[in-house]
Amino acid sequence: MRTLTSRALCAALLALASAELVSAQAPATAPRAFEGSAALGFSQTRGNANAIATNVANKLKYTMRGWAVLQDLAFFYGEAEDKVNANFWTGGFRGERNLTPRLGMYAITRFDRNTLQGIASRFEEGVGLGYKVVDQPRDKFNIALGASAFQQELTPGSVSTFKGNYPAARAALDYKHLFSDVAYVQQTAEYLPNLSESEAYLVNSETSLVAPFTKSLAIKMGYLIRYNAQPPVRAGLRLKTTDTFFSTGLTYSF
Repeated sequence: MRTLTSRALCAALLALASAELVSAQAPATAPRAFEGSAALGFSQTRGNANAIATNVANKLKYTMRGWAVLQDLAFFYGEAEDKVNANFWTGGFRGERNLTPRLGMYAITRFDRNTLQGIASRFEEGVGLGYKVVDQPRDKFNIALGASAFQQELTPGSVSTFKGNYPAARAALDYKHLFSDVAYVQQTAEYLPNLSESEAYLVNSETSLVAPFTKSLAIKMGYLIRYNAQPPVRAGLRLKTTDTFFSTGLTYSF
């Protein structure tokens, strides 16, 4: 597995180096009203699940007159000896509106499912403000502050120390560096403290590296972290707080 991961990293770095040389001569392109990507590959999961599994993901974005609508989905699934040992979903919609060149507002709705961490379903609705700290052609750094409401259902046999419906605050960051129009590295993270239970909070993080083979086809490496400070208890034992998902595969952009 380490050899396979090392080969994927080397391929990504070589593709990034090529993209950097090509982008120095390529003219800038105008922003598109509609864009998206779809990815398919494998994942290595550690935490409540340890397995090799397939992963599917997509992202869509539509912009018009200061508004933007974004959709994303990621799915990890694995089996070992005819037993499901990885089943994680996350997806959502996000609407954004520019108020000034740097300040904007957002509204989100998300769904998560992580059965191995005892979460059968978790819905989130939230609103807040975002600010563009850095807005350069190659570097983007945004921060956001807001509030969310959660509705959480546990898997059979799992219990929690707090109610399934609860309010939360939200603090998030998003940094993206472009090597070219289609090659980039991106880091996102969000902190979601439960406002009804001081010791309960969520931390979600995603690191992405995309290196193109062609203008539309690229290799993507991703690393997701899902941290739950107060995970459910099942069979008298508290489940692990942290699940990580490493994935690499091909992504198609349009």
